[in-house]
Amino acid sequence: MRATFGPMQVGDQVTFVDEAGEGTVVQILGREIHVQKGEFTQVYDAEELIVRDRQAQQMMAAAPAKVKDLTPQASTLSPLPSELPAKGDLPMLDLHLHELPPLHLGATAHEKLLHQLGHARAFLVKARQNRQRRVVLIHGNGTGRLRHELEQMLRKDGGYRYYDASYQLFGQGALEVEILHR
Repeated sequence: MRATFGPMQVGDQVTFVDEAGEGTVVQILGREIHVQKGEFTQVYDAEELIVRDRQAQQMMAAAPAKVKDLTPQASTLSPLPSELPAKGDLPMLDLHLHELPPLHLGATAHEKLLHQLGHARAFLVKARQNRQRRVVLIHGNGTGRLRHELEQMLRKDGGYRYYDASYQLFGQGALEVEILHR
């Protein structure tokens, strides 16, 4: 038998009302909900948590990221720190979330991924317009999901060749993209 508080059950994925992140409900004692975040367990009041919809989670995990509804916007703002020229004079875009404009609090992993892909697509469009031949996309080391989605996007869009960027210049977790001008 599973302990519950309203619709909340042990094992549910939850997000937090007043902070970013998510966790798993591991124990329910009245209104006290014990949530595991990474290696740590923290106690919340039930009103501080939002239960993630299981069916929606399964659909998002199984579906590839869709970026077709993200239209790049021309910007007159100065470049982000993540868009400055890279080592070796190649333009680069650092796709780590802390390097990009912030998202709303409590953004889901899927929303974060779409945010990163949208910036990558806009950066590539801008590079093509500026007649750049090569750029670097820094995706970092993680589960490999962002790299996989970047590769899918580059294959689908066409007009690009990509390969691992120089380990000496960028370490692991970067793609060098060659822009094939048509």
